[in-house]
Amino acid sequence: MFAKALERGALWALAAGRALSLDARVVGALALGNAALLVANHTTVQATADAPLWRLFPAWTGIVWLILCAIVGGLYPYRDRRHGAGFTTRDRWLHLGLIVLAFAVIPTIASIVLRETGRPFTYVHDGAIMVEEAARKLLNGHNPYGADYLDTPLYYWPMVNNPALYHLTYFPFLFLVTTPFVWLFDRVGLFWDQRYLYLPAYLATLAVLPALVPRIPQRLALVALVGLNPQLFPFVVEGRNDFFVLVFLFAGIALVQRDRRALGALTIAVAGAVKLHALFLLPFLVVYYLASPPQGQGRPRDVRGLWAALVRPLLPAAGFLAVTFLPFLISDFPAFYDDVVRYNAGGAAWSYPISGVGFSALLLALGAIPNPQADFPFAVVEVAVAAPTAAYFLRRLWQVPSVSLMLGGYALTLLAFLFFGRYFQGNYLGYILAVASPILFLRNERRPRAAAGGRRRLAATAR
Repeated sequence: MFAKALERGALWALAAGRALSLDARVVGALALGNAALLVANHTTVQATADAPLWRLFPAWTGIVWLILCAIVGGLYPYRDRRHGAGFTTRDRWLHLGLIVLAFAVIPTIASIVLRETGRPFTYVHDGAIMVEEAARKLLNGHNPYGADYLDTPLYYWPMVNNPALYHLTYFPFLFLVTTPFVWLFDRVGLFWDQRYLYLPAYLATLAVLPALVPRIPQRLALVALVGLNPQLFPFVVEGRNDFFVLVFLFAGIALVQRDRRALGALTIAVAGAVKLHALFLLPFLVVYYLASPPQGQGRPRDVRGLWAALVRPLLPAAGFLAVTFLPFLISDFPAFYDDVVRYNAGGAAWSYPISGVGFSALLLALGAIPNPQADFPFAVVEVAVAAPTAAYFLRRLWQVPSVSLMLGGYALTLLAFLFFGRYFQGNYLGYILAVASPILFLRNERRPRAAAGGRRRLAATAR
């Protein structure tokens, strides 16, 4: 009896799902799935350890928040099925915005308030503290890569022998852009929280995404896929920097789609100056520029063509990267290399411990590596897997240039590199899935703007 009821329920759910629009299926599945995960799986660092997000709220209000998330998530597909065309585009955007507000914005604000009214090393990720304190080191005349962080709130962050006390793993632009804010807030006696940058970056990313795809249902679905990514949005709450990278990366892709090549490359370079993840896109961008020149131009066949198709569009990006990195490379290259390379790859005095869900964790579980602090030649494995992956997709991109193939090659190359690294965290997977999400809607959109322009010219000729 129970099995038959379960079967009828499953068949009804499948039939109901088929009747929903694309955006309602995607938003409903993600929102309701995340509402279930919020009970225990979606956690954030709190006072002394990780705990479910609803524990950020006092007493019974956490349960109210859980129920609110489930209701607001379930109402989207309900309104689509019930009202159909009466559930207008404006209504859909507003409802999706309400879901984002409930799932991500409210707990982030709660976490910021708890930190500011408590202790500065609670309710925040150690990476956010590191960037804040790196900005203060710079303001005090110290090289953030050559300093330790024993005299900062990071010392009290709940991790025994935290190697971040001795290494700044992030690229320079992240603390450079933070420095003016830290200076101003410290000067006027206000508390600076890095999420004052990261939360707007999250919302700005969602605002940029619709520019990547042409149709309203696809735009709604894409915003939901990235904004409600279960391996990404919970990390906004605790202050990880993934969306501060993604906002520049997606903005750059949107500019490239519109043949704003110099500005697009510069914007992607900003993302690369924040985090290594984004730099992996640059080789694919170079090949795309060579293989798919602007409208009305052929592939470069001489120096002049190479200058127009590649060098000139990339000059602003190269200049920006040089200005961002060179001061720290010149002033103390060993410190930069130790913090950014050896700390992450192993071989430093205090390397990042083997952790996460990747190849390294498997070797550790099998006993092939004796302990999380042990050295292992992960870099060799990373290059051995990622290099052929990149070579294959770069060749395919040269043959069939498209934004979707560029993003696909980038995502898979980054996955190959990070998965076989010293650690592979959940937000790494979330980042890769976010980068790959537009591909679902770009498969049949080879240079959409140029194609649209071509159709308009043909129509004008016919008239």
